[in-house]
Amino acid sequence: MAILRPQPAAFQRDQISRLISWGHWFTFFNILLALFISSRYILANPWPETQLGVGYLVLSWLGHFSFVGFITYLLTLFPLSFLIPNQKIMRNCSVVIAVIVLSILLVDTQIYHVFKFHITPTVWDLLLKEAESKSKLNWNFLFIVIPVLFLLELVISNYAWRMQLRRRKRAWGTIISGLFVACFFLTHLTYIIADAKLYEPIISQRSNFPLSYPMTARSFLSKHGWLDLEQYQSQAAKMAELEHGKQRLHYPLQPLQVTESENKLNVLLVVVSGLRADMLQPDVMPFLSDFATKNQQFTQHIAGDNSHDGSIFSLLYGLPESYRSNVEAEGVTPLLIDELQRQDYLLSAFSTYGLNLDIYKKDVFHGVRQISRRKNDLSPSNDIQTLTSWQNWLSKQVNGRPWFSYININMPATLALPTGYSGPFQPALEDGNPFAAFTPENHDKFINRYKNAVHYSDEQLKQIVTSLQAQQSLEKTVVIITADHGLEFNETNTNSWGSGSNYSTYQMHVPFIVYWPGKTAHRWDKLSTHYDLVPTLLHDVLGADNDDKTYSSGYNLFGNQLHDWLLLGNRENYVIYEPRTITEFNRQGDFSVYTRKGYQMLDDASPNMAVLLQVMNELTRFKYAP
Repeated sequence: MAILRPQPAAFQRDQISRLISWGHWFTFFNILLALFISSRYILANPWPETQLGVGYLVLSWLGHFSFVGFITYLLTLFPLSFLIPNQKIMRNCSVVIAVIVLSILLVDTQIYHVFKFHITPTVWDLLLKEAESKSKLNWNFLFIVIPVLFLLELVISNYAWRMQLRRRKRAWGTIISGLFVACFFLTHLTYIIADAKLYEPIISQRSNFPLSYPMTARSFLSKHGWLDLEQYQSQAAKMAELEHGKQRLHYPLQPLQVTESENKLNVLLVVVSGLRADMLQPDVMPFLSDFATKNQQFTQHIAGDNSHDGSIFSLLYGLPESYRSNVEAEGVTPLLIDELQRQDYLLSAFSTYGLNLDIYKKDVFHGVRQISRRKNDLSPSNDIQTLTSWQNWLSKQVNGRPWFSYININMPATLALPTGYSGPFQPALEDGNPFAAFTPENHDKFINRYKNAVHYSDEQLKQIVTSLQAQQSLEKTVVIITADHGLEFNETNTNSWGSGSNYSTYQMHVPFIVYWPGKTAHRWDKLSTHYDLVPTLLHDVLGADNDDKTYSSGYNLFGNQLHDWLLLGNRENYVIYEPRTITEFNRQGDFSVYTRKGYQMLDDASPNMAVLLQVMNELTRFKYAP
């Protein structure tokens, strides 16, 4: 009796049909698995405040990942069903693809859980460098999860194959598939309406999931008279401000644990505005140069910002200035100032700029119960008045109560030399008008005027230390002398004069000298920054036991931890200082990479993605959503 065998073509069509049917079931179960993994995105975000927001969250979760799963099937398994008709090879290839896709999803959930952004082609490079990174990410779980995924995919593959062999329609499979499709379309329709109404509980979810691009129809609605675009844009701008305000501060991350010292040291912080690090030379600053060699000199110190306000914020909060909006919105004073008050320190502040600046009035001294200052210190003065007021205040400190004093003099930044003072560097410009320096014949004269201003400030610094000695207070006072930023004289050939125009070392590299009773003189050539002052004083003066990172972006200056990179800048820009490069980002995400030496732009360079990952964490780790 002859055995009938199917023709090769018919047999191949039957195999392809079986593989396509199997692929449907395999994809369906993998969508369920993807939904389980992607629930981490939901757990990583605050729960929506309204029932409509919750409903949209569930709809978008079901619709988005079912759609992504179906597209993945169309782009991979479906064409492979025709190219690889052998069911065993095809199923094994599909298992490998599924494991890779789900592993990428797992990695993305891990990144989103820590940093609240998703993998993109730009940041994919960071995964190759993650071994070099010291971020919060932990990839050890992949060594367990990937083998488990592989075994699970084999089970799913076998079960899906048995199901398609039965050749029976499953009504529940059709119902669930229809539910997924309905969720996808309903998600986008809902978002169109929510976007037009600026309904925050829904539109705030637009970036919850990877590859999510919710549909909008503003132009269509405007064209038919259903949406006023002008009014929409105005309301959207207001909502953006409110949304930023919802990110509240979590500062410090842990309550401060303190073991107070019985013999408390005084603290004097002197900030010389506009003082460059390369001015620390015997002919320009004879006193401070000698003072530095006899004490703690940090030769590679970088200011927190290229502006006065941003730099002072970083110095007294120990945080990037990007947190300043939240600080002002919540009225948060520096942890350092709070602890000084708690330990009954007497506080004083003297600034030639006046204490009416927002950085003083709204931020660093906002919560001070009582602060000593000169009369009329809300308005600007000159450095002579500032120093005289401080000396008068110091002469009255005879009761033994510990004190913290802040002095800011600004002659190097303003070039406002006292009447009758010429200075040793000649010829010099007779006034400090920076526009006069634009001509080649005035360039050196302008620099000489700056050196004369620095030289005069050096004499004032000598008076400060001499006053402490005369009061017999130096041996029980920590004295910190630094600057808010430097000044540039167009060394970068970018027509930059003064400060606030770029983040070159001419504007960012400043002196940092510390006199500490009992410490042997030492020259520190490690990288340091303004953020480091707060953990140093809190730990070594006030007795804080917490880890530095629970309340600051810096490290104790006298500790063993080193900076591999520095995060600088303000609310408009953030800047990454590395050993050889400076990378600058603006609010739109555009970046430029420069050499640290000479500040030359590197056209083809890209950011160090491993460092960028840590920077994004540093910009957000002291915030939380209520």
